[in-house]
Amino acid sequence: MMISCPEEIAFRKGFIDVDQLVSLAKQYEGNGYGQYLLDLSKEFSKQ
Repeated sequence: MMISCPEEIAFRKGFIDVDQLVSLAKQYEGNGYGQYLLDLSKEFSKQ
């Protein structure tokens, strides 16, 4: 878990779903932060 990652916190608390997480991650496409969020969404999509 990254420190102070509002998108991840919102996702883990149930305020947003996987699709919303992916949408937010695309705003940061091309950097490590966006990749982290996309990896997180993939991790939960498999479950």
